Amino acid sequence: MENKDVLIGAIRACKTRESLDDTLSRYNVENPQQAIDFLNESMYSPETFFSSNAVTVEEKLEFTKQVFLTGTWRLNEYYDQMRIGSPGNNASADRSGGARA
Repeated sequence: MENKDVLIGAIRACKTRESLDDTLSRYNVENPQQAIDFLNESMYSPETFFSSNAVTVEEKLEFTKQVFLTGTWRLNEYYDQMRIGSPGNNASADRSGGARA
């Protein structure tokens, strides 16, 4: 990936499943684990817990996309803009977005 920051910015601009899938495709992010990693970074690295080890990487990707599309992670973006907490690690925000599988 030549410029990861450009991809992260493009992902953060997505508001629909279609635009998210299109962005990942446009930047040739085809590996499910890589897509999960980029999505998590774009959401300021939330803590996500899965209740079972039997979850496939494709299921984790689907769950991560759903968490992203809820938009609750955007609160962390505002915290960073206001310089509340440390960059990329705002202890005052609910990093998980309240989502668990």
